[in-house]
Amino acid sequence: MRTITVQATLRPDHLEGFVAASVANARASVATEPGCRRFDVFSDGADPARVGFNEIYDDDGAVDAHGATAHFETWLAATDGMLDQTVWATCRSLYAGSRESGGVTGEGSGGRSSTGGIRVYQARISLEPDDADGFIASVTDQALAAATHEEGLLRFDINQNVDLPTEVWLYKVHADAAAARAHAAAPYTAAHLDRYGEYYSGGALQPISGPNIWPPDAGW
Repeated sequence: MRTITVQATLRPDHLEGFVAASVANARASVATEPGCRRFDVFSDGADPARVGFNEIYDDDGAVDAHGATAHFETWLAATDGMLDQTVWATCRSLYAGSRESGGVTGEGSGGRSSTGGIRVYQARISLEPDDADGFIASVTDQALAAATHEEGLLRFDINQNVDLPTEVWLYKVHADAAAARAHAAAPYTAAHLDRYGEYYSGGALQPISGPNIWPPDAGW
């Protein structure tokens, strides 16, 4: 599996056009590319001009095939000049799970519909080499506990940059804001943050935390 993680900051007055083009690209990717498993689009609640993607493909060949599609070329042309900053990575999956998947390592997916607006959290964590193994073990323990105990968990994915092993991307999806707050208050979350909380604040690239855009909430 390969996950493409993207965080984009838009220039002023381009949000509507960028979102429309990105949703069209995401919809076409999932519908027409056999190797595209998911293509999620979401935004930051505090700064809607920050938009994120989380794309899951079967392998490197499927990623290359996506880049050669007409709908991707259309997206590139439609969004030309809209982006102020883009950060992205090609990642391998270290863990992917949800309550529905039983927390099993591998590509899991949730099927729960939201009644209060799905909330997405995506963070890039840049680790010191000596902390990398310990951080990954700790956040995996957190993800396993969350998958076991949280009914509102739709995804908790841990991905590692294939070109930079000390860069880890976290992707959490909760059924609504209440589920996200419950996760933040859980004892296993506190235990992880007690050890590695410094990596979640003060970085050059802040997490995206906010509403789902596509697929629609009912599609989860």
